[in-house]
Amino acid sequence: MEHVRQKSLKTEFFTAVSVTLLAVVLASAVTVWGCLRFQKWLVPDTNYVMINVSYRTLDGMEEQGATRVEIDGGEQKISYLKIAENGVPATETIDPSGLTLSVESLDYGIGWKGPRRKLAYIMAGAAMGLLPAAYSAAGFFLCALRFYRRKLAPGITVLDEATRHISDRDLDFTVDCSLENELGRLCRSFEEMRRTLKETYQELWKIIEEKKLIQASIAHDLRNPIAIIEGYTEYLQLHLQSDDLTPQETLEIASRIDSAAKRLERYTESVREISQLDDIEIAPLQIPAEELIPDLTADLTLMAKESGKTLRTTGQNLSGPLSIDAPILYRILENILNNALRFSAEEIQLSFSLQGRKLAVSVADDGCGFPEEVLQGRNRLLMPAADENGHCGMGLTISRLLCQKHGGGLELRNREPHGAEVKIFLEV
Repeated sequence: MEHVRQKSLKTEFFTAVSVTLLAVVLASAVTVWGCLRFQKWLVPDTNYVMINVSYRTLDGMEEQGATRVEIDGGEQKISYLKIAENGVPATETIDPSGLTLSVESLDYGIGWKGPRRKLAYIMAGAAMGLLPAAYSAAGFFLCALRFYRRKLAPGITVLDEATRHISDRDLDFTVDCSLENELGRLCRSFEEMRRTLKETYQELWKIIEEKKLIQASIAHDLRNPIAIIEGYTEYLQLHLQSDDLTPQETLEIASRIDSAAKRLERYTESVREISQLDDIEIAPLQIPAEELIPDLTADLTLMAKESGKTLRTTGQNLSGPLSIDAPILYRILENILNNALRFSAEEIQLSFSLQGRKLAVSVADDGCGFPEEVLQGRNRLLMPAADENGHCGMGLTISRLLCQKHGGGLELRNREPHGAEVKIFLEV
């Protein structure tokens, strides 16, 4: 995937302001230049002024007139005047030597134009001051509006919608924002938070459903030993009064009651262990495989030997460090091996292998295999018991929960031609 350059809102904002400022300056310059050109068109000879003067002629007559004088920026030296009457230059040239002149008024040319041109001239001058200010206000307003709509509004809208979904406890949505700036990164972080929150809620609901399943299964399975004890107790109460039970029958009934009571005790102990699994914290340590596996194999071999069974091991040549909680692994394999020892005929096979980042351990026996109801419920949290003592179901349930806490899982299957296999996976 091609890397997309991440932009900054600050950079984009200053870019937008700079472009707007440049556009305002250019528009203002063009406006001022246009207004000056317009004024120049209205008053072409702006370097001339009309001066109204009064003077006395040689014959003593006092006259008034006007003359157009060119202003060159320095001291003006008038060599002669052409008198204009009613705006029409006179033909007589007057030598101003020795005459006294007085300036009555000074007009820069526009005064000689019509009222419409005067108004146009004034408006052009006002436009040179007002239009640049209007350009600045409009430019920055449009810049802010465009920046908000294109850079801020999409991300804010997405986040507002996402917040509304979360407040409604709806996590089945996606925070999708294509912005490549801080808001875009915030939206992507929000999406990560939503995904994590959804996974957390799913795990929480899963735990709740698992607890409900355990409670329902416990309530169901506890009925059997309780019903047996109650039944035999009632039987004894009825027949002991009539004294029609032989000592042998009484001992047999007592033995069955004791067996049911022990079964109930074992089952409740397993339930207690399951309830305590939530408090177990996985603490993996770096342990060399060439040390862990031989030690584990030796202990399991001793367990099999005490039960009169043979344990054959493969995959002991694994090497390298394993990040694993060894006591958890021991506990899982002890539960599984105890079940295998109960149902195997003579031999149990134990194998170790690495599959990616997971340690796979297989325990296979040569017994009759798992009952069909166990295989049908292989993906359930609480597995059905394989015998009346509930060893298989509770032991596998505890092992599965421990595997899940260690980032792995547990699989069941039957082998050909006969036998059962339990395979566990632990993240290492």
